[in-house]
Amino acid sequence: MAELTVRAKLPALAAIADFLEETLAESGDEMVFAVQLAVDEACSNTILYGYPDGEAGTITVTCTVDDDVVSVIITDDGVAFDPLSAPPPLLDIPAEERPIGGLGVHFIRTVMDSVSYARTGDRNVLSMEKRRAGSS
Repeated sequence: MAELTVRAKLPALAAIADFLEETLAESGDEMVFAVQLAVDEACSNTILYGYPDGEAGTITVTCTVDDDVVSVIITDDGVAFDPLSAPPPLLDIPAEERPIGGLGVHFIRTVMDSVSYARTGDRNVLSMEKRRAGSS
């Protein structure tokens, strides 16, 4: 298990991406890309919308690599928000007619095999798993 805690500011996204690349180095490029995409989307949303008063809190990313699955848990102390409650994006209408937002959560759901959310105390906890190719 590897863990990284950062201030909830946009420059931290690069540190999170580097952390995941290092942690998942033996997992293959496709796994690294999928996990980085999902984590970047989730952390970006937290940074941009989780601290409306402008006071940045912290985001902790915990990554566990097992034989069959990569598990990532993102916790933050931002306002309570369940990203899984967001409606799916309207992909069957032209982009210029779609409401802004919602694609990030769609990407998370698409690239990860399982995603769950809980509010534990004063923290958001987003848990995601991505199975390795060839595992069921």
